[in-house]
Amino acid sequence: MKEKMKKSLLSLVLVVCMVCLSCVTVFAAKDKVLTEDQVASFKSAASSMIEKIAGFSDEDIEKFLDQDDDFTTAALTSWKNAKDELGAFVEVGEQTVTTDGNNVIINSDVTYENKTANVELIANTKTSAYESMAFNINYTMGEKMEQAGLNTLMGLGIVFLMLIFLSFLISQFKHISNLTEKKDSKSAAPAAPAPAPAPAEEEQEEELADDGELVAVIAAAIAAYEGSTSTDGFVVRSIKRSKTNKWKRA
Repeated sequence: MKEKMKKSLLSLVLVVCMVCLSCVTVFAAKDKVLTEDQVASFKSAASSMIEKIAGFSDEDIEKFLDQDDDFTTAALTSWKNAKDELGAFVEVGEQTVTTDGNNVIINSDVTYENKTANVELIANTKTSAYESMAFNINYTMGEKMEQAGLNTLMGLGIVFLMLIFLSFLISQFKHISNLTEKKDSKSAAPAAPAPAPAPAEEEQEEELADDGELVAVIAAAIAAYEGSTSTDGFVVRSIKRSKTNKWKRA
């Protein structure tokens, strides 16, 4: 029962605000300058909406967020993100109303238990609907400097971590190069047994042996020609074969 009453209460507030908006739509369409009554109506609608939203509990906010309404979702999401810092609602202070084309912008300086905030409410006079509502917390200069310092420290920390990570990667390059060198040495090691062509001496020995046989044959032929079978008077010298296939005495 209470939930239905709360939902109907918010709906009633929105309806009242819509009525106030529709009352000034005709006048705002003719000229962009609002009358004092129109300005007062917009201020009253904004104040009522700010106070009612501040009274919602977390459960109420979650239930209203389930509704398929862009303005309600945007307004309650903004309040949900700011309410813990702001605290309980105290009062609505100075308000200003300006126009920008078909939009009417109502800015309200609101005091809360912990901080103050500027609540911006934008209404469209052409569609007779509210477009957005934002709760902007007013931070002191010290708080802004603190936030800036925290952001700077966070940025420096991220950069420092990135430098450490890059240094670690660079330090691993030497291990990668060592691994590649070991792989190259292992792959190049089996290519040792290459020098095989050495039996050239055997060919020379065979050639010398052939030369000796040839000399013996020549000596026997000369001895037979001279009528002697002895070959003792001959001195056998080694004969080498030239490249022109002619025999020369060494």
